[in-house]
Amino acid sequence: MTTHIPDSADGSTAKEVDRLAASYWDFLLSREPSLRTRRGLPVESLPGVSAAEADERAAFAAGVLDRLRTSKRTEPAGPTADSAGFLEALAEQEAQAGRFHWLTPTATPYQLFRLQQYGDTVFRPFLFESRADADRYVSLVRDLARHVATVGDKAAGQAARGFFVPAPALPGVRTTVTRLRASAARYAEADAERLTRLDAASRGRLRDGVERVVATELEPAFDRLLAVMSDPDYLRRAPQSVGWAQYTGGEEAYRAFVGTYTSGGTPPERLHELGREHCHELTERMRDARSALGFTGTEAEFNERLATEPRLYAATPKAVEARYRGHLDRLTPLLPRWFATLPRAPYGVARLDPALEASMTFGYYDPPTAARPVGCYRYNASDLTHRSLLGAAALIYHELAPGHHFHLARQSENAALPDLRRELDAFNGFEEGWAEYAAGLGWEMGLYDDPWDAYGRLAHERFTAQRLVVDTGLNLGTMTMEQARTFMRAHAAAESDGQIATELLRYATDLPGQALSYRAGYAEFRDLRTACERRAGAEFDVRVFHEAVLGGGALPFPVLRRRVVRELG
Repeated sequence: MTTHIPDSADGSTAKEVDRLAASYWDFLLSREPSLRTRRGLPVESLPGVSAAEADERAAFAAGVLDRLRTSKRTEPAGPTADSAGFLEALAEQEAQAGRFHWLTPTATPYQLFRLQQYGDTVFRPFLFESRADADRYVSLVRDLARHVATVGDKAAGQAARGFFVPAPALPGVRTTVTRLRASAARYAEADAERLTRLDAASRGRLRDGVERVVATELEPAFDRLLAVMSDPDYLRRAPQSVGWAQYTGGEEAYRAFVGTYTSGGTPPERLHELGREHCHELTERMRDARSALGFTGTEAEFNERLATEPRLYAATPKAVEARYRGHLDRLTPLLPRWFATLPRAPYGVARLDPALEASMTFGYYDPPTAARPVGCYRYNASDLTHRSLLGAAALIYHELAPGHHFHLARQSENAALPDLRRELDAFNGFEEGWAEYAAGLGWEMGLYDDPWDAYGRLAHERFTAQRLVVDTGLNLGTMTMEQARTFMRAHAAAESDGQIATELLRYATDLPGQALSYRAGYAEFRDLRTACERRAGAEFDVRVFHEAVLGGGALPFPVLRRRVVRELG
């Protein structure tokens, strides 16, 4: 399916930008299940990860860039400037993704996460009203099988081009694929209580169709993917080392990934240096915080205490959830002093699907949709005897309020924004940077007055800062896995060896560059606020600043800086 990019009917730059935004929205809405479910629209198909699909998206993006850059009559101003900057950055990212298709991982735990999301957002909530719904459901199961098949095709195509998932990551890949195979087969088979509105013939047709597709297409697609990743030749050629610099063209690809994820233009070498500087500063602050707790030993000795401190561990998932809710209860009455507008959508917490917990370090934020209008942090409740809650306050303020939920719910509720900007999560540096900045507001709000929570926040900050060092070091080839493990262990106070191992593989085999967005984005927001405070002096109003930042939704940082200057003067 293709979408035509409209010709400009007149010389109005604003109208042309609006047309391009609407065209891009239509293009994505026809292809992205997450956008359709968020808007309460039926999902008609599921995309794959084939080269043809990547080329189609890249070609569309190139067309948008061409129209955007060549048809400007005047320099856009006001909200149009925001939309033009958004469009340009979005299209550049999409074009670049097509360029580096074969150097982008696909058959890895975080990349495969969308398969679980399809279960949560497409299949489990599916409503059966008629025979047509039953037929559409079977078609979606077939699309799911096709998606898995394209993952296998891409993994095989990458191997043919000399790109292999490194050997240290392969056991986790196979475990994830095996679990997803079982999970997908379960959620594809619709439970009987959802089929009561169908007649007997339609129910039988649905069951037979799903069973046939699962047996002949879905499970074989998973089996083929497992076979590709377990092939003796693949295992022999899979590198023992990690990082993108080892691949032909890998360093160029990594630098592009860094630019996409951080949205700020800072080169990875400078981010590496910045991470070391922040780690040093935070280590000093953590030493002072240990003194405030009455501890006089070394950090290593304090870490031993952290491993056995009863207040930092929960015995059950319900107790984990209660800890998060307690921190949110403290925050709620303070919010109006820092924010002029609060999201209308409520928020809460729920456990992550246990099938995913072993391959994910923490959890994730699940934004509101039309069918489920509640923002939710899905927390990891695995291995609770080794899962410290030292950073629980910092984590929940990042994931929900005033972090991800305040950004994403406010954005989707803002009717003044074009659909594209309301619904798309396009700029990771803004998204994760805002969440980190928002969690940092807890210092001003008095939410870290408990010394354990304060130490947890500092540890969390240093954890995100060390990512700047380790992600860049591993992927530029300036750090070995052992050097990275040593550095991370020294700067990740509450993480177990298992969590550290998972994180390192995430940086260097799964999501290269993504982990930089947290601290790099945080630094962008802090610098932006500092500049505004300097200009406004005693007249600075933090509520006005936050409205200027959140009122336009996610933007690449150069565009955001121009917006804030325009809004605040």
